[in-house]
Amino acid sequence: MSLTKAARFLAFSFSLAACTSTPTRPTQTGTAGTSGAAGQTSGTAGTTGTAGATPGTAGSTAGSAGSTAGATGTAGAGTAGAGGTGGAIVGTAGATGTAGATDGGATDTHPATDAGGSAYTRFVCPPPPYPAQMAGTSTNICGGGFTYNYAYNEGPTWIATQNAFFFSNFVQGNGSANKTAGDIIKVSLGAGGAATCEVWVHDAGCNGLGVSSTGKLLGACHGPRAVMEYDPVTKVGRVVSSMAGGKMYDSPNDLISHSNGTIYFSNTQYELGGRPAGGIGSALVRIDPDGTATVVATGGINGMALSPDETKLYVVGMGVWNVGPDGKQTTKTNDGAPGGDGIAMDCAGRITNTGTNSAYGGADGKTLIAVGGGTAAKLIQMTVPGLP
Repeated sequence: MSLTKAARFLAFSFSLAACTSTPTRPTQTGTAGTSGAAGQTSGTAGTTGTAGATPGTAGSTAGSAGSTAGATGTAGAGTAGAGGTGGAIVGTAGATGTAGATDGGATDTHPATDAGGSAYTRFVCPPPPYPAQMAGTSTNICGGGFTYNYAYNEGPTWIATQNAFFFSNFVQGNGSANKTAGDIIKVSLGAGGAATCEVWVHDAGCNGLGVSSTGKLLGACHGPRAVMEYDPVTKVGRVVSSMAGGKMYDSPNDLISHSNGTIYFSNTQYELGGRPAGGIGSALVRIDPDGTATVVATGGINGMALSPDETKLYVVGMGVWNVGPDGKQTTKTNDGAPGGDGIAMDCAGRITNTGTNSAYGGADGKTLIAVGGGTAAKLIQMTVPGLP
């Protein structure tokens, strides 16, 4: 992501960070929708018709919503009982609320769905122990008939609902005044791991990409000078944040999202493209779930990653922060401070430096996409799974 990224080597180096344990979060199970009585889930019986001459009155109104439990319990919806004919007919029961989200297992199902109706399932690492991380088969992608519009690839991520990787292809550096020049590329995985590349959004002007806590595509976008969110089905984008402390962002560079919705991103000036500076300077910025943006630290900065249990934030050029359950950074340490450019994190807590940036994905989390320098892009099969 720096001015010298295009010269980055594609060799692997895996530097050990503290091996962190897989989070064990309490399982929350939505309770069943309560049985309505007199307006609850089940309509009460229609009254008995007198000698069958007068129809029984209708059963009570629809059962009230089932209680919302855990992260995703859905409402119950009982239907009204029909009028009795010569006797009562009982209203049908309200539907049982679905189970709340589980956490700490292989997957973590969040309540959000994309526009296509697919529920987001966040990848959670399997339990240790983990073998040594090793790279296996490497396959070049986006060749053949696919043509890039620009000369630099960056910032990949994995979106599980789309069974696809996404990365940015744009004009790198401050040489171009047209800073919206930059596409989002989608790499769909087919049978046998075959990859199909397409320009997913043209001229979004984004750099580092990530996945939000609700399964949307996040972008650190220098074009609009904002952190953006895109629906993975409709491609509709919205601005998540464009200012901190009343000052504009410069050229957002990379980002990472906590499972509670907190976003960390690097504000740089690498792709400012002759536009006036926003006043923040090179900085690490935190965006809280309510949209409040706070400058955490200033100074040289590049890529970043969260540990598998989300208790540590690793920032290239700055160091490592401890992170609380609320997603906010606490104390800072340089223990395991990463170097390089964009970084990825495997389930053993080991940092991966490959290409200009990389990310884990695939159904089992063992496929690494590595992009850059230039328009290089490849898929590499790994022995240990990692995070998007």
